[in-house]
Amino acid sequence: MEPVSCLESVVVLAAGQGKRMRSDLPKVLHPVCGVPMLLHVLSAASEVGAKRTVVVLGHGHELVRPLLSAGVEVALQAQQLGSGHALLSGSDVIPEGSMLVLPGDTPLVTGAVLKGLARAHADSGASATVLTMILEDPTGYGRVVRHQDGSVLRIVEHRDASPEELAICEVNTGMYVLPAPETLEILRRAGTDNDQGELYLTDVVEALRAAGARVGASVVADPRLVLGVNSRVELADAERILGERIKKGWMIAGVTIVDPASTSIEATVSIEPDVLIRPFTSLRGATSVGTGSEVGPCSTLIDAKVGSACRLPHVFAEGVVVPDGSVISPFAWLAEGASDAQPGAIDDTLLGRDRT
Repeated sequence: MEPVSCLESVVVLAAGQGKRMRSDLPKVLHPVCGVPMLLHVLSAASEVGAKRTVVVLGHGHELVRPLLSAGVEVALQAQQLGSGHALLSGSDVIPEGSMLVLPGDTPLVTGAVLKGLARAHADSGASATVLTMILEDPTGYGRVVRHQDGSVLRIVEHRDASPEELAICEVNTGMYVLPAPETLEILRRAGTDNDQGELYLTDVVEALRAAGARVGASVVADPRLVLGVNSRVELADAERILGERIKKGWMIAGVTIVDPASTSIEATVSIEPDVLIRPFTSLRGATSVGTGSEVGPCSTLIDAKVGSACRLPHVFAEGVVVPDGSVISPFAWLAEGASDAQPGAIDDTLLGRDRT
């Protein structure tokens, strides 16, 4: 699908500390398949073709900033006072017009999902659109309460929901298309004078509705694409789901993976067709594997450049270049530091016969 031109901006909310992660590292920097989760979100968001991208940072912002591309604008949320307050913190750099608002801790989201939301918004003519999902067990999620005409009346947090509302299985994903000026003005008026002392984006939906605006909803087909990460358990879930997606993509592209369940391939790895990956193999970092090569079983490659027609059984290799046709002896440890090596730089004692 082509980019969606109706969006003036994408705003990614990435200021949270992530207390449930029990970590000094900002939550959005925890890697999923080798890439910080925030960068997964920004990669997906880049596909919608918005004119401006804004990231709202807070806790650990000095660690996050260096990873952002030059075209991304940064706003700071000095105090973490809720998602609405985070969006309001970016008001100085958010342009007028429709904005796609995303949480920075949803590394499984794809460009196709976000373009689908933007297109649904454009086609509906609504002032705002909420991305929703249907869950068998919606415990903990904000329930989406609809009008009989299908529009959204409000989003009710789990703790505030009535028994009837708790029975609703359609829930909020935390992803929205919102009108920038109206939304920011609603947030300015609302303030944080409430029991929680925080300002939430969900309150904007009901306020827009009260002002006469129509709020629509678009249901994502696969809830796994929009799951957030709030704990180490959910981080492991995201790693598994994205890992399966990555391996399936390589198999479709012509790579044989004998046992996907025991194989790990990070998002930054490059593999040519007709590569054979045997069980219990891990490919990490900027590793690349040339056509016709066989890796594993029980091999780990980190930032390694493997040529064509190579064999690496039971090998650990980090930061090295393996020339075309190399056969590495089992249980070899190829040391880091030869990343700029030319063919022939691998110690001859580690090479078996040349396959050619």
